[in-house]
Amino acid sequence: MTYPQQPGYGQPNYGQQGYGQQQPGYGQQPGYDQTNYGQQGYSSPDYGQPPQQPGGGGQAWITVDAQFFVLNWILFFFKPKIFIDGQLMPNTEWKPNTFPVVPGVHHVKVVSPYLWEFGPAEMQVNVSPGQNLPLEYKSPLFALFVPGSLGPPPQKYNGLGVMIGLLAAPLVLLVLICCIALIASS
Repeated sequence: MTYPQQPGYGQPNYGQQGYGQQQPGYGQQPGYDQTNYGQQGYSSPDYGQPPQQPGGGGQAWITVDAQFFVLNWILFFFKPKIFIDGQLMPNTEWKPNTFPVVPGVHHVKVVSPYLWEFGPAEMQVNVSPGQNLPLEYKSPLFALFVPGSLGPPPQKYNGLGVMIGLLAAPLVLLVLICCIALIASS
């Protein structure tokens, strides 16, 4: 079935690169000249998203969303360390980090930095051509002997029991001291 052309809207132009590339069913908006965006000086923004290639091509991506619990605010001053196949990835942040990789099996490891590295988490992943594989890393709540969690989202924060134990121990000790003092004064 064919629909009549609406006034003010151009026909889709599938041959241009960048902004000038139209999606099927969408024409050019009136008053907006989009013909020059595919030329030199203009590039399409990636907004942190990997480019999508038709048919997948020979490219794939791994996105690691690195997070820490808000009470571990000191980690804001340190950047997570993300390794893919043993290689430290540059410019990592506590946010989604997207890395281009070749399709296939990869080893991903993430650690939280501080005075020492803690919360290691690692896994093997298989990425298909054209796929953007999302992973989520959550730094542990306690910085000693507790691993982080890494895998498909959503993940949980490890070390909650240790953290509750450390916070409850002084309270239990205070109650115990008060009870002993009360019994001794009787």
